[in-house]
Amino acid sequence: MKERDSRLAGLSVTGDLMSLVSSYVSEQRRSVPAVMSREDGARRLTFDEWWSLLDSVRDGLGSSAIGVDLARRVSPEHVGVIGYLTLSCQTVLEAFQYFERFQTLLYEGPKARLELRDGLAGLVWDTSFGGSTRVSDQVILGGFVTFLRRMTGQSELTIERAETWWSDLPASDLFERHLGGGLVCGASANALWFDANVLTLPLVSHDDVAFRALNDKATAALANMPDLGRFADTVRQLMIERLPLGDADQSAIASRLAMSERTLLRRLRQSGISFRDLLGQVRVELAQVYLRDQHLTLSEIALLLGYSEQAPFNRAFRKATGKTPGKWRAEFMLT
Repeated sequence: MKERDSRLAGLSVTGDLMSLVSSYVSEQRRSVPAVMSREDGARRLTFDEWWSLLDSVRDGLGSSAIGVDLARRVSPEHVGVIGYLTLSCQTVLEAFQYFERFQTLLYEGPKARLELRDGLAGLVWDTSFGGSTRVSDQVILGGFVTFLRRMTGQSELTIERAETWWSDLPASDLFERHLGGGLVCGASANALWFDANVLTLPLVSHDDVAFRALNDKATAALANMPDLGRFADTVRQLMIERLPLGDADQSAIASRLAMSERTLLRRLRQSGISFRDLLGQVRVELAQVYLRDQHLTLSEIALLLGYSEQAPFNRAFRKATGKTPGKWRAEFMLT
């Protein structure tokens, strides 16, 4: 799996993350020119700029553990209005719901969704925009654990496990220690899993007045953002809805959006992804959902994904995951 995926490179992350990096470098009493030349919170960064910044810090400090170090330091001021908004919610569940709604303010592209499974609650990130980088994903995953502890006032709170689609992570032993739970590499997507009872925990900074003001501010900020990442999300959702009906080709999707196919393809290119790649990724994600259901045969799953027969489904799934659908299902049942 490649790092620095071009589908994600041109999308953005909040400029508030600059203060996280610059304060960390300052603590180390070292000089990293790439950090010194940027102004904290001046503007949003593209993912490509964010990745390059992390690379510069890693090389400048000579440390493979910067993803873990940065994750440990995540505070509200490093993630902007969405950080303060989630802290002002009543419970962890409410905070996660508002994070889902406003996560584009933190970063465009891959979205996290809340899932419940076997007594566990999980934040699971989609793979529609390809890969970020190992260090960037460590900051995101580890930063969520840091923030969860801050929200609840439970500094020793641990997760059940973290999953990453990378085959390995730098300083993985330190990262696992920070998480307080297991680390599973080579998973189908990045995810954090914890006891579902955590969702009911009250937040120590709950404030109704602050919540209302911050919710209004976040709503306005989201409305004023370019819709590049959100457009791809809209197309993705239509694909999910229309695939089982056999109605998810570009002509049908363009018609549902009341635009020409040419406009559809152009706007997706602006989002950093092609229609074909997005459809392929949605099919793989849905396939992994369907494969967990033992009542569905592989032929039935192929039809639900819009394939006319099983063979092309098998080829596409193996190309994307390195495993046949049957092998993926068998391995899932053993976990």
